[in-house]
Amino acid sequence: MVGEWTVTHGSAEVPAEILAAAAASQATLGDKLAALRSLSESFPDTVGPAAADRWVSDAAPDSDGGRPRSDEAAGSPPEFGCEDLADLSAAALLEGYRTGACDPVEVVDACLARIDSDGADIGAVVALDGTARDQAARSAGRWREGDAGPLEGIPVGVKDIINTRGLRTAAGSTLFADHVPASDATVVARLRDAGAVILAKTTTPEFAFGDETGDGVRNPSAPGRWAGGSSSGSAAGLTAGLFPVALGTDTGGSIRVPASYCGVSGIKPTFGRVPRDGVFGVSWTLDHVGPMARTVEDLGLVLGVIAGGCEADPYASRCPVPDYGRLSGSISGTRVGVVGGWLAEGSTPGVTAALSGALAGLEELGCTVEPVPFQCAELAGIVAWVITVVEFAAHHAGNLDRIGEFTPSAACRLAAGARTSAADYLRALRARALVQSDLDAAFEKVDVLVTAATPTSAPDPATFFDDGDRLWLDKVARNFLPFNVTGHPALVVPAGLDDGRPAAVQIVAPPHADALCLQVGAALQTA
Repeated sequence: MVGEWTVTHGSAEVPAEILAAAAASQATLGDKLAALRSLSESFPDTVGPAAADRWVSDAAPDSDGGRPRSDEAAGSPPEFGCEDLADLSAAALLEGYRTGACDPVEVVDACLARIDSDGADIGAVVALDGTARDQAARSAGRWREGDAGPLEGIPVGVKDIINTRGLRTAAGSTLFADHVPASDATVVARLRDAGAVILAKTTTPEFAFGDETGDGVRNPSAPGRWAGGSSSGSAAGLTAGLFPVALGTDTGGSIRVPASYCGVSGIKPTFGRVPRDGVFGVSWTLDHVGPMARTVEDLGLVLGVIAGGCEADPYASRCPVPDYGRLSGSISGTRVGVVGGWLAEGSTPGVTAALSGALAGLEELGCTVEPVPFQCAELAGIVAWVITVVEFAAHHAGNLDRIGEFTPSAACRLAAGARTSAADYLRALRARALVQSDLDAAFEKVDVLVTAATPTSAPDPATFFDDGDRLWLDKVARNFLPFNVTGHPALVVPAGLDDGRPAAVQIVAPPHADALCLQVGAALQTA
């Protein structure tokens, strides 16, 4: 494999020992790369820069996210209780603010107290916004004045690759240890405009793409087990009650992996549904920004605020933004597709049982369940890997002379990307059309796909990381990567236990049917 790499501009700046480590770590992918290079299928005549080019600029026929539904309630609204304020959902807190049962300052104080007592042990927070209490006081005033926004007074954790005005954003890297942005990313600005309180920056491995075992985050739902990556701090912080909602990013499962392992919910929206300007990039054709929360209902509340077109991000979709906060309605009659073959083969018995239980629950809710083929699932993983490492290297072309300062995993992936041939990169871009065709055929038969989330529950990091990037493709993100390649919306929701640890399922819908993902997930969570 190494002999087939083509030296690209700047690769001479990579030290020999890092090149050797990169070659060793990627050697296990040789057979997968060989499969990509041996493809004989005809590719389309054009290659767009992103998977979602077919819909990113056009209003989708189902821009409200799904088939018509009845107004029958799928579940009762959350009741405000007497639990610790830090453990309540965003929806419950908004109800508490509305009725006067609590106010944003009390909630921020409860979250800060939880961070003070548990935060150091969990390692989910890398920086606190010193203005959070002042933000909460202003929100309390807006509630009193009847001028509350849709997320007024809700504390938010923001992944540390997303720019926050005046608050350090280091991307988990020593290269940006002193980086304090002068302006917010669009997603953060939209949260502020909606009244949310920016509480904390959450831990991520370097640039959301390095040293997945070394970010220091503990999994509150599975002590001693990996919290997942790369939105590890957001997931673990939600589980521990450090904040009710958070932002994550997802290039190859980085929202959905930690959500699955930690027992929370997260959605990778349709590609372009949420702007990415002001976010450290890994792969401009695969990156997504999305919300994470303890309930699907809260995901909808946040997605409704952060979604929408943006001039600063040329990939941002201009499709109308539906009301993602309205998830009530019967899902009876929804056609659910179940993918077998390679995707299902990697699951443990406990995860398989959780998936079976979820499918049975959906049938009880009136859904029909049928198998659908997905022949290109394994191919999608290697396509995603090639695209990601090459585009990661392109993002950091100016940092090649500092590659020795990167963490070992990020340095190896940077070197691999810098040494991958243009022919392999272009072949991967073109092969994604085969994956899209597979899913187009599936969605002609069904409304949503339901798969296992991660194929195992949270693993032991001391013994798990033994196979380099092939492990990520085969044992961690195998069920997630195809939908980064195609840009489909994909939701993870807890669905049971695997040997006492959280297990989850993934719900995938057609482009811009994010609301349908959320509706099915909310109904399942309520049931």
